[in-house]
Amino acid sequence: MHKQIFFTGIRLAIAICLLVYLGTSGAIHWPALRGLATAWPMALTALAVYGADVVVTSWRLCVLLRAGGFQLSLRNSARLTLIGSFFNLYLPGAVGGDLIKIYYATAGNHGRKPEVATIVLLDRMAGLFAMLTWPVLAMPFFPQLWQSAPALRIILGLAVAAAVAMAATFVGSRIWAKLPLGRLAAKVLNTLDCCRRNPRASLLALAASLVAHTLSVTVMLLLARAIDPAGFSWAMAVLIPLGFVANTLPLTPGGLGVGEAAFDKLFALAGLQGGAETLIGWRMLTILAGLAGLVFYLQGRKRFVHERASESELEMVWERG
Repeated sequence: MHKQIFFTGIRLAIAICLLVYLGTSGAIHWPALRGLATAWPMALTALAVYGADVVVTSWRLCVLLRAGGFQLSLRNSARLTLIGSFFNLYLPGAVGGDLIKIYYATAGNHGRKPEVATIVLLDRMAGLFAMLTWPVLAMPFFPQLWQSAPALRIILGLAVAAAVAMAATFVGSRIWAKLPLGRLAAKVLNTLDCCRRNPRASLLALAASLVAHTLSVTVMLLLARAIDPAGFSWAMAVLIPLGFVANTLPLTPGGLGVGEAAFDKLFALAGLQGGAETLIGWRMLTILAGLAGLVFYLQGRKRFVHERASESELEMVWERG
């Protein structure tokens, strides 16, 4: 326990040092954040779009769990998402809350915890896959960005390579599941294979991921426009998902400081500014989501995910969700 507190304190100290450095070096222009109050209609619109993003992300988990033989209502999935958002504020990286989601999602599923945990992680991987591919899909609309920033071509190439590796892992799950593995590994691979053999669910999850990241990019563009209207550029849409990838690195709580530095450098590569301030605006929205997640967390752990019932019962739950 003391060791965990010690390392958490170290990470938090690193995050604070990074923010202080970014502020004193001019990378973060703190007064620019007043634009969120001045352009409050745009900030409120960003908050509404962020809420839609949470709904789409929550629905994706419902789809994947259903393909794996489980059921989860959209309402409970949103609760899990918001609880994860709350813990993302404090755990290393921007995906630490997924560990808490797994803890809550596996409640009451004795004997099938590995399958549930695998699907929750697969849900995160689907989001990360879309995060890597989104800027590649958007890049053709900004040829000037591609030509003027050679470093971005390298970064996008790495993103493509990572996405291909993830896709190969998912597609090859059927082959690996036949290998002589331990019981736990076999359960994990069989669960992946089960989801893989349901192309409708896989395509729906991928589509939901792309829609969710489109909404996330929209939120960031609205915040960037509110913070610095004169420096706004639609080319930011290509850079934002790449910055989010860097923000997931498990170095500091919630990626604090690391994400701001990454956004600042990415925007600078394209001759833009305001990346760090825009991410800080995003963090303000996640704090609001985290407060909602705190409310659900205080209600205690209960069973959210259930094994699938009969088709008639399942359809009733699905419609209510």
